Amino acid sequence: MELDTPYALGGTYYVETVSVGKRTDDETVRDCVVCGGHVYADDWHLVVGVLDTACGRQRHHHCSDDCLTDWLKLMTAA
Repeated sequence: MELDTPYALGGTYYVETVSVGKRTDDETVRDCVVCGGHVYADDWHLVVGVLDTACGRQRHHHCSDDCLTDWLKLMTAA
């Protein structure tokens, strides 16, 4: 889902999109950027699209809504 107004994280970083991801044919495993748990591409997880106006776009994968909330608190507090 694309946000109507990007959410400012501070500096040059803005959250542009938040979506739920699941690719049944993808066996990629990533580390959650908050808790270090595993994020499996073939299971439901949260994906955040971040725009860095200085460097481009990034995608961050979170294992749960609690980790996404903690990450947003961490980023906006910095």
